[in-house]
Amino acid sequence: MKKFFTILFATLLVGSSAFVSCGQSGDTTGTETNKIDSPSIVMDKTLKALKNKDYEGAVRYMEGVDGATDEDISQMAALIGMIYEANGGVKDYEILNEETSEDGQSAVVYVKYLFGNGESQEDSDILILTEKGWVIKE
Repeated sequence: MKKFFTILFATLLVGSSAFVSCGQSGDTTGTETNKIDSPSIVMDKTLKALKNKDYEGAVRYMEGVDGATDEDISQMAALIGMIYEANGGVKDYEILNEETSEDGQSAVVYVKYLFGNGESQEDSDILILTEKGWVIKE
């Protein structure tokens, strides 16, 4: 099951990058990441958005979203929503650990998800440091 979600999430991120790279400049004022936020804080903000079914909010923490149109973001959010809702949504989560690279430019955040269907899964996400702060790597 974990392998399925990992492949599905990776596929979603790759697919969503196609939307982002083809998009024109859009409004990203909803992005609330900054250089002060740690990778775990950015991940927590993303997971809160997922838990609250604010899929557009979650998308705004992804790498490359600055060039996306509002329509692109809505399409990515719809895809993410379908994936998470297939498992009853994110009922709860726990950030387990954060490992930052020696150069401070990337980090891995380990998370335990509890889905609405009662299943749980441990996973990790890579974040990178950009000019605007930490974002989830596509």
